[in-house]
Amino acid sequence: MIAQPIRLLSIALAVLMAAAAPAAAQRTQQTQRAPPLQYDDLRLATIVDLEYRIDPNWSFHLDSQLKIDDDISRLRDLEVRPGFEYTFSRNWAVAAGYVQYQRYVTGLRTQRGPFQDILYRTYFDRIEVIGRLRTEELFYEDGALLGRARTQLGAYFPIGDLPWTFDLSDEVYFNLKVDGTGREAGVHENKAYTGLSWHFTAGARMSVGYELDTYDQLGQLRNEHTFKLSFAYSLN
Repeated sequence: MIAQPIRLLSIALAVLMAAAAPAAAQRTQQTQRAPPLQYDDLRLATIVDLEYRIDPNWSFHLDSQLKIDDDISRLRDLEVRPGFEYTFSRNWAVAAGYVQYQRYVTGLRTQRGPFQDILYRTYFDRIEVIGRLRTEELFYEDGALLGRARTQLGAYFPIGDLPWTFDLSDEVYFNLKVDGTGREAGVHENKAYTGLSWHFTAGARMSVGYELDTYDQLGQLRNEHTFKLSFAYSLN
């Protein structure tokens, strides 16, 4: 019953991976040096989130994010995250799947591995609130392992009777297992986001916003400023 939709989503995943192919030449040019340490870097992230509902409880998700850094001049990485979600009550759901962070800058290591989510959704009048606890076990190409947890809280405020919402979210990263990664255990990163979403049809929205990413880099706090363009669509 679900073979055809899953096949279509597999094709979409392949297309997303192929879109990063031009970065191979850029990566070859950068093999002689590590990326410079930049502070207050300006970045651009384009995001595509697809959903296919299998039945009232189960759904398949394919999320991707392509990021350009170095003052929006260099392809940095591609994140691809397929997974399944199970909704077991009106407010609660769990999810699990696989994630790959494909890096295209020398000195940055590709990471891949499983992830698990616990999600909570509720409404206060027309305001939607979503909380998420995510754990990831990320394996590096050289055998290092990063185990971390991420807690996110988001709120979506409707703007009058318009098909628009004002979006706010904050996500905190905790490093739990840092074997061979060069990182320290504990609170590592915070991402604060604000933006606008246009819900132009049922199950589809486009968003634009700004994210301030603050994290520890070699014992110093580093900021990144990211403009985010997002598209989310339900396939059924």
